[in-house]
Amino acid sequence: MRQHIQDDDRTYTFLLPAVKRAIRRCFRQFHVSGWEKVPQDGSVIFVTNHTCALMDPLVMLLAEGHKVVFMARADMFRRPAVARILRWLRILPIYRIRDGVSAVKSNDKAIAEAVGVLRDRCPLCLYPEGTHRPKHSLLPLGKGVFHIALEAVRELGDAWPVYIVPAGIEYSDYFRFRPDVELQIGEPINVTEFMKGVDQENSARAMNTLRERLTLAMRPLFTWIPDDDNYESILELTKLCAAVQKDTSVLNNRRDYNQVFIGKLMAWRENEPEAAKQVFADALQFKNERTRARVSVFSTCYSKGSSLWLSPLLKTLLALFILPIWLPCVLLALPVWLPAELLAARAKDAAWRNTRRFGVFFVGKPLLTVLVAILSFLFLSRQLALGLTMITLFGIPVDVTYDGAEFLRRLISDWRWLFHPQLRRLYARLRI
Repeated sequence: MRQHIQDDDRTYTFLLPAVKRAIRRCFRQFHVSGWEKVPQDGSVIFVTNHTCALMDPLVMLLAEGHKVVFMARADMFRRPAVARILRWLRILPIYRIRDGVSAVKSNDKAIAEAVGVLRDRCPLCLYPEGTHRPKHSLLPLGKGVFHIALEAVRELGDAWPVYIVPAGIEYSDYFRFRPDVELQIGEPINVTEFMKGVDQENSARAMNTLRERLTLAMRPLFTWIPDDDNYESILELTKLCAAVQKDTSVLNNRRDYNQVFIGKLMAWRENEPEAAKQVFADALQFKNERTRARVSVFSTCYSKGSSLWLSPLLKTLLALFILPIWLPCVLLALPVWLPAELLAARAKDAAWRNTRRFGVFFVGKPLLTVLVAILSFLFLSRQLALGLTMITLFGIPVDVTYDGAEFLRRLISDWRWLFHPQLRRLYARLRI
């Protein structure tokens, strides 16, 4: 048994490639930008936004690729069995003010362990918002990451620098399985250099300065909406405008477009507050009607002319072509797909749905592969049995099931949009 959480573990090392393959199958596209910015000459603390429960650490684990230790809120460690599993997964608890003053005192041990991780040059990853929130926003950052960084600087001295590396995680969808995801790395903050000449008495002020600097560094790394009061309206306008752009099918292009658009929208609101108030109200009304009608944002691209009819017609023909391929994949994936969806539907917090799906597929896919192999070799020819086994082993039935279901969902949405003239009139009022 390993003495420290960052120590090598044979079982962990053996299972890591399988875990990474399973994580990768959770996303249609997975992209990392700016990884070359991660310093190689010191200890690194990754800090990212937190929107999608356990999927966020899985994204970082897949990107980092080797060894990384995470810190998570302490209430997840209440059950001893769960606490042992989390520790084996290299997750340390960190207490928050809401956990009680007495609980926060236990952070001394957690901070000491975290500093030990950095002393061994193992990457540490924190989510300083303190909780996940599936929104394009950023909650005030907690001070835990700065306590750890400053303590590491004090302990390591000039041996090597300590860096805080800001990162942003962008999902194309928070709740649907197999979204696109991008991890963007920002410019590292050299805490050791920053703290040179800072007196112990001024460490609190330095910590606040670091927090402001980190907050500003994180915001450009994902789609950030600065207005919680008009959040839904701004998000709806942003998604509608991004949907009609030709180059926003790639997630990083969409994020860049969103940032520019939101900046212009905020500037326009400052100059014309009354006009913006009316547009925001119209956008919210459209969003509510669109949600009730179960129409996707992507269907609004086809608002008039031949494209209004042509898109659903062409997609229907394509659906008829792929249906004979999709249905057998659904049948193959059914033994794990159905339990995953049932378990996801029971999640009280929708942000946990994809985490539950990942758990079911990670455990269920090997069992499904064995089941398919046994039944195939019993009742089918050797060549066909081998083919079905390999297809199942690589997770193709699950991928095709979810991707096909998403295609059909958008197809149905296109037909709803076509036969909902009132919704299209509301859309025309927005002048997208």
